[in-house]
Amino acid sequence: LLSPQASYPQKQGAWRQLRDNGKLDQAITELEQRVAGNPQVADYSAVLGQAYMQKCGTIQDVREQGILAMKADQKFDDALQIDPANWEARFTKAVCMSYWPAQMNKGQEVIDHFTLLINQQEAQAPQPQFAQTYVWLGDQYQKAGHSDYARATWQCGAALYPGDTTLPKKLAQPAGN
Repeated sequence: LLSPQASYPQKQGAWRQLRDNGKLDQAITELEQRVAGNPQVADYSAVLGQAYMQKCGTIQDVREQGILAMKADQKFDDALQIDPANWEARFTKAVCMSYWPAQMNKGQEVIDHFTLLINQQEAQAPQPQFAQTYVWLGDQYQKAGHSDYARATWQCGAALYPGDTTLPKKLAQPAGN
């Protein structure tokens, strides 16, 4: 989860394995210790935030989910304060925020995070997971009623990441869906 050599899909597989084997609590404890011992390491805070969100998906108590979601959001903020270009922290924060209730008025903030991510991605070597930023940004535009922006975002992503399978599906949808 912390290895710079691990790909995004490998990290997602590791989360799945921890979740399936009931070892999320153990991982959270270890990550909390790492953050406490090294508060200036952005990746520790980012991964701890992800661990809290993984834990959210395993519990039914809405209040406990809310507490974990807020803790995760704070850890993503901590990571981004240390390293504003931390892709996983910003991406996961934006994805999580996209699920917040509409009355929280986070839609524009979510769009801003994904837009900033795209700008940061353009300055880096392309990585397959970067295509997901275009998927999610397009979805946010769609949700906000801007079908034209959504389509343009998906088209741009599909041109940059022709191997991605999600973007062509988005483009095949009728406008407004």
